[in-house]
Amino acid sequence: MKLSLNWLSDFVEFTEKDPQAIADAITAHTAEVDEVEEQGSLLENCCVGKILSLGKHPNADRLSICTLKTDKGEKSVVCGGTNLREGMRVVFAHVGAKVRDPEDGGLFELSKVKIRGEDSEGMICAAVELGLEAQYPPGPEDGNRPVIDLGDGDEDVGKALRDYFDFSDTVIHIDNHAITHRADLFSHIGFARECVAIGIAKWKKKPEYRLPKFPKDSLPFKIKVDDKNLIPRYCACLIEVDGIGETPDWMVSRLEATGWRSVSLPVDITNYVTMELGMPLHSFDADDLKGDVYMRGSKKGEKIVTLDKEDRELPEDSIVLSDDEGIFDLLGVMGGLRSSTKEGTKKIFLHSACVDPVSIRNTIIGTGHRTDASTIYEKGIPKVVVQQGFLRALELFLELIPGARVVSAMDNWGDDGTPEEIKLSIDKVNSVLGTEMSAKEVISALKSLEFGVQEKKEELTVTAPLHRLGDISGPHDLIEEIGRMYGFNKIEASMPTESTELPERDHRLTTLRRALKEERYIEFLPLSLLGPDLLRKCGLDPSEATEIENPIGEELSLMQPCVLPRLLDHAEQNAKQFKEVLQTFHQGIIFDGGEDACHALGILRARRNTSNLKQSSFYELKQDITIAFAAVGYEVSTQRAGNLHPAAHPGRNSVLVVGGTTIGTLFEITPTVASQFDLPPRAAAALINLTAFFGIEPVSVIAEALPQFPSVIYDETVAFSHSHVLQEVLGKASEASKLLEHIEVADLYSKEGASDYNLTLRCTYRAEDRTLTEEEAKKEHEKVMKVIA
Repeated sequence: MKLSLNWLSDFVEFTEKDPQAIADAITAHTAEVDEVEEQGSLLENCCVGKILSLGKHPNADRLSICTLKTDKGEKSVVCGGTNLREGMRVVFAHVGAKVRDPEDGGLFELSKVKIRGEDSEGMICAAVELGLEAQYPPGPEDGNRPVIDLGDGDEDVGKALRDYFDFSDTVIHIDNHAITHRADLFSHIGFARECVAIGIAKWKKKPEYRLPKFPKDSLPFKIKVDDKNLIPRYCACLIEVDGIGETPDWMVSRLEATGWRSVSLPVDITNYVTMELGMPLHSFDADDLKGDVYMRGSKKGEKIVTLDKEDRELPEDSIVLSDDEGIFDLLGVMGGLRSSTKEGTKKIFLHSACVDPVSIRNTIIGTGHRTDASTIYEKGIPKVVVQQGFLRALELFLELIPGARVVSAMDNWGDDGTPEEIKLSIDKVNSVLGTEMSAKEVISALKSLEFGVQEKKEELTVTAPLHRLGDISGPHDLIEEIGRMYGFNKIEASMPTESTELPERDHRLTTLRRALKEERYIEFLPLSLLGPDLLRKCGLDPSEATEIENPIGEELSLMQPCVLPRLLDHAEQNAKQFKEVLQTFHQGIIFDGGEDACHALGILRARRNTSNLKQSSFYELKQDITIAFAAVGYEVSTQRAGNLHPAAHPGRNSVLVVGGTTIGTLFEITPTVASQFDLPPRAAAALINLTAFFGIEPVSVIAEALPQFPSVIYDETVAFSHSHVLQEVLGKASEASKLLEHIEVADLYSKEGASDYNLTLRCTYRAEDRTLTEEEAKKEHEKVMKVIA
């Protein structure tokens, strides 16, 4: 966005005269300024020159030697321009002038040089070398870098270039990213308001937009709209002209200063209004319109030839204008070539529209075509600007175009919007900003930005001006406005008062996962979403699971009530991949059908060969869990329980207990469920409530001194029944002898289908004060075995 200070001066009188200070104030309070451009800064020590003689260079076929008339007498110059001729007026840079290198854009100072043996005292310049590309764009027939052609004759020869081009303006370049939420700032009027609000200018005259007297005759065609929500505000009328006229120099100068190229007076007027008010408009040759005008969404595959003579295929639902011959305008992006104003235009259809910004954005993406108009439209043009821009354009049409007269009533719909009241607390303002502003200061900041304010004790009722309805929605927006008007640089910087120390991290889950991986378990990371079919395969009721309101599909429509379904689903997908043992686990959040959720861990172990009782998945999984929990600092035990899960075998399950608290279950999967997932018989799983588990403090490991005396160890194989609880028997055995230091299962064996099994127990005996004799050890061992028997 480029701002002309001369243009701004039409509306305000700057109390700050230094352009850089103006730019700094705008940066501090409104938007970042990228550059302050003194117009024609490269034209110092340059003038209008005239070629008196032109001859070929004796030592170079592509160079010419020119004698020029300048403000400093005749100069001899070597030049490579291809469009030179005698009598031609050119742009001449004297020795000492600074020009731009066309290759890298850098500046270099001219000096007197010899080129192939011939003296050259300066340079005949191309537009790119002096930053005049906007005024003199090269045509396709001009070659790469033609010199600027000012025509023939003696007028203005020797005149300083800044005076010749009337370059007296200062242009401020605003970073568009800084105002992307402020459609009102894509205009000179918008920044005039800001300059007054931040105290660097005073209003010279506030713009007023009055309705002229329109004829009663309606437009010669009807405007029909598919959806007025896409075009909520609209104004249009018909103008007859005697000719399209010539664009005045002052308008050309301002358009060029802000980056626009003069095209024709009707187009220049609409571009001028775009820069002045931030309202892109368009004018059509009404004689080219056939039948009624339809505002509608485009259909897939429809095309339009735009003003740049490009044939563009439109995405679906781009907002277009069409008549009986097809689409003639891509609304909000670019007009069509067929309906554009031209030299012979006698009737101009002028319109101004507020268009849905989302639709404009989709059109930009779909066509890959961005214009100055679409950049403003996609920000959301304030509705109030639609009629203001229309009336300003109409004023310029009637003033500048020969014989222009309005010949229809104004066709319009929609309103300018109604601001909502926003409650704002002075205490809240100071709390958020870290200031101590009084109510008077807050009110002054808001009123400077044209907000309506009513005060009641410590609370304000604020209404936004109509041009700010798009970006002011609540107290947070008002506080930002107050802060930038107050000056963020005036707010004292202070360090946070809260502690910035990182919270203590709980490494228990990481340690537990690492311990399981060391036991060769593979962790996988599934979604916490699943479908009702998977729950039914696991024997669970889908109606008890938490439903998702907007599921991607039925297979991801429920929150997992348990981690087992994803364990089994993963096992089924990998059933053919493992040779002997499948060991997996995953952890995640589970939901119980209500609002409660907890962190859970699921572990699965499945072995293909289950004939050996010692290698059953249940016992191996129990052993692995014991090892993993010990790594975290917990001693886990199992207790017999009833059926705890629909997928658990009714006689082969237990609860996992830590410190007297039940933290999970360990079970064999029923043959019915196992077969659903192609798992081998007697696969086992453990489901652990990590929320409950981590609520228990781990036991600190205390090292003990090594025993002073040797132990005596006996291995004893006994027959044992599945109907007895081994843990209870071993507990009684430990109490039978004070010298029994440790008793553990060393081995077990069972025939397939047998109700009993053989158990090898390893008993360790030791005395703290002496070496046991064999007789003492045997006597104690007999006591222990008597209890076990």
